[in-house]
Amino acid sequence: MAAALLASTGCGLGPQDPEVGMLDGSPLERLPPEVTQLTDFGLRADWSRDGQRILFLDALAGDVWAYQLETKSLRNLTAHFEHAGFSRVHHLSNGDLILCGPVERDSNSDDPEEGRFDGVLWVLRRPFDGVPVPLGEPCWEGIAAARHRLRIAWARSSIDYTTWGFILQALFGTSELWIGELEYEHGTPTLVKRRRVLERRDVARLSVLEAQDFRPPAEDELLFTAFNHRGGEVMGVHLETGEIRAYSQSPWFDEADGVFPDGRSTLVTRELDRVFIPHDLDLWRLTLDGDAQWRRLTRFNRYRGYGVSNSAVSPDGRHVVFQLRHSDAPPGNGLGLMLLDLEAMVFDAAD
Repeated sequence: MAAALLASTGCGLGPQDPEVGMLDGSPLERLPPEVTQLTDFGLRADWSRDGQRILFLDALAGDVWAYQLETKSLRNLTAHFEHAGFSRVHHLSNGDLILCGPVERDSNSDDPEEGRFDGVLWVLRRPFDGVPVPLGEPCWEGIAAARHRLRIAWARSSIDYTTWGFILQALFGTSELWIGELEYEHGTPTLVKRRRVLERRDVARLSVLEAQDFRPPAEDELLFTAFNHRGGEVMGVHLETGEIRAYSQSPWFDEADGVFPDGRSTLVTRELDRVFIPHDLDLWRLTLDGDAQWRRLTRFNRYRGYGVSNSAVSPDGRHVVFQLRHSDAPPGNGLGLMLLDLEAMVFDAAD
């Protein structure tokens, strides 16, 4: 998850949610019946196209792991070769993996975020026993991977939250969304038909853009988050017409976090107590029909210091995987993967 830049402490306009931070202990001690803990470590999960496997990372810049839902087995997919860590992993439509991660890393650094914002794109081919192929393209935070074609979207950005110059970068840096196609020649992937579809000034002068999903079923719209626009806005851009739509229509921090397979709604992690600085996040469902209808799915931020982030919807739309997070740790941190059964949820009038 990307953090907003141009904010200072005290920028909250709340509290808007009286339940935030009211309970001691951990939400793991009292999980609701519709939530199951899958792992006690990990972050940034992604579903396989058949819904049988979940990929995730073990650090903000770390190894890639696979969790098999039927057997509950774990496998480290990147332990057999040297690398500088990966910050994103997604399934491609052909079963290969698209990764974002730095080329090099300071061997003396113990910073878990080392290289997180200085990544390049890679492809790791099935059966994942080789080494990834670099695509020669920088990447920043999230990647979108199409479901039925070898198309991806990513962000080019000069924004780096780990440096003291972030205010100058936010004022004068670049933030752009790009798409491209993958082609294979003699088994080697290359990235072709690259084109920029959006830059920050198309949305708002200080916005920072992050790719999220191609909206199904047509996948002719790219869903993204515009940080620093309002509190953080869930948006979409039509890839043919260039039309830009604002979906969350909220002053609070909202981040797109996984679209449903029918394309009618998306998951959003949001903060109802602060603008700009994401802190106590919970998971909501937002309609994409333009009416901005919300339904809350989790209440993990009732526990002091906890929240959720980085969710993904199963291919059948019945389950959501998300990560537990600690609100005082670096943005995007994960303390394990949770599985939410949407069909087991019971909503009351307040939801």
